[in-house]
Amino acid sequence: MYEPYDGAPVYPNRRAALPLATGERVIVTNNGSDTLSVLDLPAGSVLATVPIGRDPVSIDGPHHLAVGPQGDIYVALNYPPPLLSPGPHSAHSSSARSGYILALAPDDLRPLGEARVDENPGDVVVSDDGTRLVVTHFDVRKAANFNLPPEVRRATLAVLDPRQQLADAPEPVRIPVCLAPHAVALSHPDGATAYVACYGDDTLAVVDLASADHTVMRVPLGTEPTLAGAPLYGPYSAVLSPSGMRVVIGSTEGKDVRFFDTETRTMTGPVVATEGAPYFAAWTPDGAQLVVPTQTPDAVLVVDVATGRLVRERRFKPGTCLRPHEVSWNRDHTALYLVCEGDHVAPGDVLVLDPDTLATRVTVRVGVYPDRLVRHVVP
Repeated sequence: MYEPYDGAPVYPNRRAALPLATGERVIVTNNGSDTLSVLDLPAGSVLATVPIGRDPVSIDGPHHLAVGPQGDIYVALNYPPPLLSPGPHSAHSSSARSGYILALAPDDLRPLGEARVDENPGDVVVSDDGTRLVVTHFDVRKAANFNLPPEVRRATLAVLDPRQQLADAPEPVRIPVCLAPHAVALSHPDGATAYVACYGDDTLAVVDLASADHTVMRVPLGTEPTLAGAPLYGPYSAVLSPSGMRVVIGSTEGKDVRFFDTETRTMTGPVVATEGAPYFAAWTPDGAQLVVPTQTPDAVLVVDVATGRLVRERRFKPGTCLRPHEVSWNRDHTALYLVCEGDHVAPGDVLVLDPDTLATRVTVRVGVYPDRLVRHVVP
């Protein structure tokens, strides 16, 4: 018989608390560095660079992350395949290894819990009230297996309860939703409805998360017939308007921006053609305009929502912002934050832009392949 051990923790937590920001603290995922960058914006400083992951040897690929109403952080680990297939985002879509969602403490980013999800987790979002954590699976490899019928090639939407901190949590609810779903936007405030950009079948899926049967409605983006798994439009991003009445969808293959009406559940309004591939956009607070980052050419556009007219544009010169991925507002809407992926080999950047002129106020160097930025506010 041995007496129970009652000494010091065997694996003590030696993480330092995150420094306080003089301005606004934001967190950025660095997919190629296995780190999170904690930034003080608009001061333009890196407060901390924190390693993230489960595997001490291989790349875990922290992809997107979300912040709950109490400041808790949830990050998706998207393990890359052993040999990357061609394409700018193949690391997010071609793995045969299950992904994970980690819950991190708001004070020092220590892991609090985890849940295994399916291969190639894409987007991760938390409802406004903190009751739902939703994860898509951007499984292009599965979607392109033309030997299987489309219904078998559909990837799932995983739904968890983040209040359990993912520790000893039950298995996620898995809802087969569409081919290669990537971005997801949740209705306000409880996330009862999920709007999912279905890259592989050129649809926006509307998923009822409140009912037991989780009804899925797939709305085609356009009128042209699409071969399942070979998209013409390739909807990649989906962002809900401030009013909750519209979803803006960025199609990277079709190079346009489209709008979905959440009341009529139909595509509506102008189709805005973009020279480059559009990624994650930001609505102005009144919902009248849209700020859209594009790649090839690398630019940021301001678009009038009612007419589709281009209001302003800035094209980035070499060395200023390579592969703009996501744009978001600061807390008081006096500045825009823009994530620049870079070349996925060297570190990328986060820019602070003037919303009126789109001029760069601050540039902050982060890790390799940044792609998601969130404001981190701890109540």
